[in-house]
Amino acid sequence: ILGGGFIGLEIAATLRAAGRNVTVVEAVDRLLGRAVAPVIASHVRQRLEAIGVRILTGTTVAGLEGEGGRVSAAITSDGDKLPAQMVIIGIGVVPNVELAEAAGIAIANGIRVDQQMRSSAPDILAIGDAASYRHWFTGADVRLESVQNATDQARLAARTILGHADAYSAVPWFWSDIGDMKLQMVGLTSGGDSHVVLGDLAENKFSIYHYAGSRLLGIESVNRPGDHMLGRKMLGAGFSPTPQAVASGPDALKAALAAFQEEPARAAG
Repeated sequence: ILGGGFIGLEIAATLRAAGRNVTVVEAVDRLLGRAVAPVIASHVRQRLEAIGVRILTGTTVAGLEGEGGRVSAAITSDGDKLPAQMVIIGIGVVPNVELAEAAGIAIANGIRVDQQMRSSAPDILAIGDAASYRHWFTGADVRLESVQNATDQARLAARTILGHADAYSAVPWFWSDIGDMKLQMVGLTSGGDSHVVLGDLAENKFSIYHYAGSRLLGIESVNRPGDHMLGRKMLGAGFSPTPQAVASGPDALKAALAAFQEEPARAAG
């Protein structure tokens, strides 16, 4: 399998569970390099290697060998020959911007759009994997490849076409099932400078709360769906619990969120 991202690793775990010998070849020095924190990537690697998946990082495939239209081996950049009956490529995508570029529309790691999904040509909108924008949550320029992002942007684009001026304010979330690991992510964790861990890595059930200073940026969970759902509620409400509150556990977080949501009602009263 070429590529150590979500697609490659989901397939690797599935094929290994079916009794196949599996080798994952990843060009950079760790798995899921664009997607999750190093501690999550390391945990995923350990779990996959424990079930017999061979993982080669910092390596690329230079070529394939075979006869009669059937592959027989992959040759790595180090010159190693990996016997193979099948080669699966999951190395990511490049946004399709050729048409927009030819039309003179602004491009920046995708078709550049504003908070209403309008491109630099206001009557032309772009959404989903091909669209890049300044994210309201972190202020960073992003291009997100997820079902949630595409569907939420589609709804907003429809409202823009109908004449509304809503700004995109969805909290990003994502999931992936890799073997016995349900990974769930909410928020955007790049730019974080500290984190709090709930749960136990050894039990394969934990969540990592990422902070930039005192602001909660996002949560990455493995087999703790309750933390993920609570995280979506907190970030959606604009609530950033302190690291100390996170360390106190989910019940304390639920109480803190409830108190935060009651404040506007008290002020209105």
